[in-house]
Amino acid sequence: MREREPHHHVEIDQQRHIEYRDPSEFDRIAFAMRALDRLRPKRLTVAVYPALAALRIERGKNLQRGEGGSWAIVGIPPHASREHIAYALAELAGVESVPYAVQSLLAADRDAEA
Repeated sequence: MREREPHHHVEIDQQRHIEYRDPSEFDRIAFAMRALDRLRPKRLTVAVYPALAALRIERGKNLQRGEGGSWAIVGIPPHASREHIAYALAELAGVESVPYAVQSLLAADRDAEA
């Protein structure tokens, strides 16, 4: 009788797809960069790029930043709303109160535009 080989499972960070269409014209990448400046995620390196279809987040561990260091790549489509971008980035940064962080980011952006 053959002995069963142990099963090995590898968990890969899930990709998050958030789909919402906002017809407003604004620089979504610049908004995301301003939001990241305000959020200041610790031990997290984030790259932002223009995506084609959906808001996309990929994460991984960054061994060069020591224990707990990680990286993220955030794709922002041309139809993403400020709210969804802010929500995704606040959640990515690991803030304790995501709704408060989203409202703060939106208010700060309105103040910057005024």
